[in-house]
Parts: sequence; C-alpha cells; structure tokens
Amino acid sequence: MPTKAIGVFDIYDDSFLHLVSTEATLRRLHTGLAWAEGPAYFPALRTLIFSDIPENCMLRYDECNGQTSVFRSPSSNANGNTVDR
Repeated sequence: MPTKAIGVFDIYDDSFLHLVSTEATLRRLHTGLAWAEGPAYFPALRTLIFSDIPENCMLRYDECNGQTSVFRSPSSNANGNTVDR
C-alpha cells in the first residue's frame, strides 16, 4: 500500500519525493499510441523522442510548439532510446 500520495502519484517509497516535486502535474503529450515507451529528452533541441513499438515508429514531441510528429518510420521496432552526452 502507498504510504502517501501527491496528485496522481501514489508513493510507495519516500525516496521518490527526492525525484519528483510535490507540485508536479502530468500533462498528456499525445494520444492514439498502441504502446509508447523509451522516452529520451534532448535538452539542446527541447525535444522528447519516444517509440510506439507495435506501430514500428519513433515520434518526436517538440516542447517549443507543443506538436508531436513522426521522427522515424519504420523504426525497426526501436526502443530503449537514450541521449549520449
């Protein structure tokens, strides 16, 4: 059972409070995905890349304009995206 809750987050371990602000909120960035995973944020581009595995594509969320577009399709079922420093 959760020990506390903030907004929509149920807290099971107090160390979570060091990772997420108690003022944090969730915002839906895109809908209609079969299975979204592997988010990787690129700060220099202010862009979030993530995969929709069953649809075999990667998508790009542009923080500046709030739009989501196809980044790569087909993506060879790419997942586990990362940013290399």
